[in-house]
Amino acid sequence: MERNVRSLFAIETDIDVGDVEAIVGGSLFGAFQANVILHIGDLEALRLLGATVGVPTLVGGAGMLFVYGLLLAIPFLAFVSGSINAFVTRVIMLSRNSTLLQKVLVPLLNVSALGVTLFALGQIYGLLVGSVFFGVLVQLWLAFIGGPSALPAFGLVSLFAWMTYGGMMGLVYGIAMEQ
Repeated sequence: MERNVRSLFAIETDIDVGDVEAIVGGSLFGAFQANVILHIGDLEALRLLGATVGVPTLVGGAGMLFVYGLLLAIPFLAFVSGSINAFVTRVIMLSRNSTLLQKVLVPLLNVSALGVTLFALGQIYGLLVGSVFFGVLVQLWLAFIGGPSALPAFGLVSLFAWMTYGGMMGLVYGIAMEQ
């Protein structure tokens, strides 16, 4: 079932049930892996995510990571649709000049070209999400509601968790779209 959706920016996009299922599945898979990383290396980041809704516990933070993961999947679709062509063109141009890059990329692209491409774009998106959403917006929100400061928890582990979230979301979404 395909629907023609007109966005606020007057850009028409075709969204079908498969797109929604793929991005929801990808975001939950990425959020699960980010949760595991934060449980291993940065418990304070999870508590801060929970504190955004007044539940500064590990369970609250883990739950909110899934919620935020789903909400942040929506802008990922816009990010991907606006940047995938430029990204693919750039990778092709780089790989033309490097036999090493060709040896690495060609087998991966033969397995799932869209999955590999969206994995890389997802990591870039995860870096942006980790920096802007977690590093700035969560900190501002916690300051507004009088919660704990998010700055001490914004480190390499939490950034790696957000990049994993984005990469896994992109990978699952890309593989699902190729099916």
